[in-house]
Amino acid sequence: MTNTTATHKNKRATAKPISKSVPAVLPTSTNPLRNGKPSEEDIRLRAYQKWEAAGRPGGDGMRFWLQAEQELLQVG
Repeated sequence: MTNTTATHKNKRATAKPISKSVPAVLPTSTNPLRNGKPSEEDIRLRAYQKWEAAGRPGGDGMRFWLQAEQELLQVG
């Protein structure tokens, strides 16, 4: 007899994520740039999406914040 529970867990552990890329997201506000900068809420949302797509790594998330800010500056 085979242990189906162990086999099931192994399949889960070796499953690959569907996609690690983050789709382009437009800012949520109607005016994406205020005083030449994206809103803090738009940056926060984009940074969160990038952090999730990266597998929710530990740390302060500053790199995701900065990447999100740069992307939103380019969109605006």
